[in-house]
Amino acid sequence: MAAVHLSNEVFMSELTLMFHNARTSGEVVTTIKRYDGRTRPHPKPRRLKNGKMSKVTPLPEPDEYSCLVRAKSKNKKISTVVSAADAMKFQLQFAQFLRSNMDGLKKEKKTKKKVKKATQ
Repeated sequence: MAAVHLSNEVFMSELTLMFHNARTSGEVVTTIKRYDGRTRPHPKPRRLKNGKMSKVTPLPEPDEYSCLVRAKSKNKKISTVVSAADAMKFQLQFAQFLRSNMDGLKKEKKTKKKVKKATQ
């Protein structure tokens, strides 16, 4: 079964809904990785019945790599593929989106350490 990738605009709108739903409780995890367009893994050599190893022809390398952006919340997963031509535009939009939606972070409370007096 092939994964369904959303368009960049639909992905950003769905991501906005995910952040909104996770504002009171929950979390949204986003990952970005290099994507070469393959839908199946690299083939591995297998041992044949006669004891020899099968020959493996490697998959061709792509001309241009893309970015695979995924987001996951409690019960929903979404993903999109960003081409190299749209990468800069998407990166600026994604960075602005993250800055505007990260205002719900809790501030970490610092504890003061008590200094003991040295006894002489």
